[in-house]
Amino acid sequence: MNPSNRARTLLIVEDNKDVRSIFAEVFQGVGYRVLEAANGEDALHVMATALDPVNVVLTDLRMPVMDGLELATRIKGDARFSGIPVVLLSATPMTNSWQALDVFSALLTKPCSFDRLLSTVDGVQ
Repeated sequence: MNPSNRARTLLIVEDNKDVRSIFAEVFQGVGYRVLEAANGEDALHVMATALDPVNVVLTDLRMPVMDGLELATRIKGDARFSGIPVVLLSATPMTNSWQALDVFSALLTKPCSFDRLLSTVDGVQ
């Protein structure tokens, strides 16, 4: 892990609480500050009210209320958040991945090893 990432704040957006908890534990274990949200709408609220600014977002694609694509599009369209990298981790591969790269900094498909997940999140700026 890049030591400079130890102070980064990661927002995990995942509707499955168990999956979200596992990811939070993994990232906290390597030094990230972790915030959590159950869907895109919750994520935008967390980003707007967080004491520590969010440095990177890890999101699922399919979620109730607001999905990961809409979340990433809203982040990129908001001047407060547009520079924050968004990593997509989804069991549903995006068929239009060339378009997805307009709003996502990286695309990962579940299942994904923790090593690959960590190195991808570490690598986005």
